[in-house]
Amino acid sequence: MAGTLAVDLGGSGSRARWTSTAGPQRTATGGGLRVSGAGLVAVPLVTALIDDLGLDAGDVDGACVGLSGLLTLGDGAHAIADAVRERLGAVPTVVASDAVTSTVGALGGEPGAVVLAGTGCTALGTDLADTWHKVDGWGHVLGDAGSGSWIGARGLTAAFEQHDGRRTDAADLLAAARSRFGEPEALTREIYTREDRAGLLASFAADVLDLARDGDAVAGDVVGAAAREQARSLAAALLPPVPPRASYTGGIFGAGEILTVPLAAELARLRPDVVLEAPLGGALDGAELLALRAVAGTLASHPPLLTVVAGPA
Repeated sequence: MAGTLAVDLGGSGSRARWTSTAGPQRTATGGGLRVSGAGLVAVPLVTALIDDLGLDAGDVDGACVGLSGLLTLGDGAHAIADAVRERLGAVPTVVASDAVTSTVGALGGEPGAVVLAGTGCTALGTDLADTWHKVDGWGHVLGDAGSGSWIGARGLTAAFEQHDGRRTDAADLLAAARSRFGEPEALTREIYTREDRAGLLASFAADVLDLARDGDAVAGDVVGAAAREQARSLAAALLPPVPPRASYTGGIFGAGEILTVPLAAELARLRPDVVLEAPLGGALDGAELLALRAVAGTLASHPPLLTVVAGPA
């Protein structure tokens, strides 16, 4: 066996890993996905990562590229697969949503459901065969309940209400907002004119989580509400034939028990038969497992979340 290529593309950066029994593991990092008039541009990132890893035809038996924003991707799943195969030969190649790679990684390649929370939030339940049930992930305007942008927006709403005099219990949130962004009047102009407003809102989630951890009641209410929304998404993703197994992944969970404890409690209330487990791995681990299954011929396409391009007949 030559090796497997696992790639994870995100808005803030990209990562790749080549794993083989024939030599030491290789890793590479690169820039983030950018948006053009036609959508997200992924192909140049993938080819640059392959070059940085020093891979050629014959070095890879199978590959998987996971990326955010797949449903609105400009380059398209087949364009990404073609770019991989042009560099590495006609190897089995998977192009998947990062929801899929993260779910597979968190559950160690077993079926179940995972909630993914970073700037955005989605949940995915799967039997790894015919069912790939996605919940939320509708963006910070229409959804992403429980995400970093959701937490940040609600923290800022409370801060602005304190600034206006509509409430008197959010002074610490207002002080944190001023420390990070300046006066509220300036922040509103910045939020409504920026393309990356979701990321800007999500940056305030760190302050909300810190205040909640320090015992601030208003911040604690926001974080508790976020955990309940995450649990609702997980419960909705756990439709039969998805087994009652659940986990979580994403940057927002770096906050630790301030989120995971209320998440587990709410999930237990909604689905007493489900136990919330700590994640076993991340998106790159999931991509590697999917690449191996594509090589073995045991992975079927489920567009647009998961596209498998087989090797030569």
